[in-house]
Amino acid sequence: MLCGQGLKPIIWTMILLGLMSCATPEQKAAQAKAAEEARERLVVQLAAQCDAHTAELMQQQMQNPAFLSDPFYAKEAEEYQKSVSAPLFQSCYKLAWENYLNEVRLQEMRTQEMNRRWHDEFDWMRQPRWCRGYHQGKPFVYRCG
Repeated sequence: MLCGQGLKPIIWTMILLGLMSCATPEQKAAQAKAAEEARERLVVQLAAQCDAHTAELMQQQMQNPAFLSDPFYAKEAEEYQKSVSAPLFQSCYKLAWENYLNEVRLQEMRTQEMNRRWHDEFDWMRQPRWCRGYHQGKPFVYRCG
């Protein structure tokens, strides 16, 4: 479930962090905001795996900083705090987070293995090749082209 959609935010975050080194302050602020939004989307996606309603409340809380203190949202804020502090939700969310991290690590390992294999396949091109030949009936070894 996470494989298709869960890796996108972290990949975009890495790309944005890489580009931040050569950006203006305005661009850095925009990139930091985009990275934070990607992180928030990931948090909500992981929470949605455990409880869709809690994920919706979490999204509201992230969009509205006064969600927990505003009397207008008192009922939803109480429900949110109750849902998030439930041991079942916490253990499910922890498992979802660990699953996501393991998928990221697995993807990194696959990429490293693919790169290693690619370099190994073309390693023979960099190695000198030795050939055997005969000159006037005597064997000799020479470096092939």
